[in-house]
Amino acid sequence: MKQVKFLVFADLHHYPGVFFTDACKKLEVIMKRAEDEKVDFAVSLGDFNHSVGTFTEIMEDIKKYSVPLYHTMGNHDTDGAALEEVLKAYNMPKEYYYFDVNGFRFIVVDTNYYGHAGGQTHFQYRNYFDFPKTRETLPQEEMDFIADALETAPGPCVFFSHASLERHPLGGSGIYNQPELREMIRKANEKGRKVMLSCNGHHHRDNIRILDNVAYFDVNSASFDWLSIPHNHYPEDLCKAYELADHEVIFEAPLSAVVTLSDDGTIKIDGSKSTYLHGVTREMSSNPVCDGAGRPCVAEIQSACFKLM
Repeated sequence: MKQVKFLVFADLHHYPGVFFTDACKKLEVIMKRAEDEKVDFAVSLGDFNHSVGTFTEIMEDIKKYSVPLYHTMGNHDTDGAALEEVLKAYNMPKEYYYFDVNGFRFIVVDTNYYGHAGGQTHFQYRNYFDFPKTRETLPQEEMDFIADALETAPGPCVFFSHASLERHPLGGSGIYNQPELREMIRKANEKGRKVMLSCNGHHHRDNIRILDNVAYFDVNSASFDWLSIPHNHYPEDLCKAYELADHEVIFEAPLSAVVTLSDDGTIKIDGSKSTYLHGVTREMSSNPVCDGAGRPCVAEIQSACFKLM
């Protein structure tokens, strides 16, 4: 039986002076866990660094760790830098790509395109804010790439993406061509188990859902939950030091998960728990308790163990 073991985390949001995340310290804890657990690799599910050219310290920190770290492109990763600059900094061969480990294929999906003028444009320098209704639309070229990656895979496949491939595009903020992708996955699995698991970040929520015998893992943020409506529960000096701290519910300890996959369909997830900074929870703010998909804010990533049929 073939197995693979990896660590996954999401939405670290290194943005000094804007978000209070202690991202460098959190990354150190996360990667130390990866080393202690002797995982095959670690993966960031996007929104790692808001400007790779400006905030270079965390990019230097990456070089210290012995565990390979793969990156997924998040919407905020290109807010302060060009796409090509981010790809180079993250050592990504392209915005979407795949790699094989122990007979498993890991397909890194780039969900950061918006539909415009009959085509798709990649997120860059916050251009996507002007196109909220067509955000997260995969271009046909990427859909073709995914189809080929599935067809040629040596064994079971895992998707890594920033935006969810499971959430409904209307209300749940999933990708807009989700129905086509889900149908592609269903047909691939009809030929034998192709896709076991899909992991995403972006939504800062913890959830596992099984659809068509595929596990979809909504991976919580390593750092915080975002609030549209600010609160006034943090100390004044914290809010002065970090511009958007009053829009955060901050997790004190970094969240990550260690995932072990077996080619017989077994998925084991070892999550993590945190506490809230200064005890401030989402319920204490004026924001809805749940997001558009009905998922509440929790300071944890759940653990689970199950076997796909």
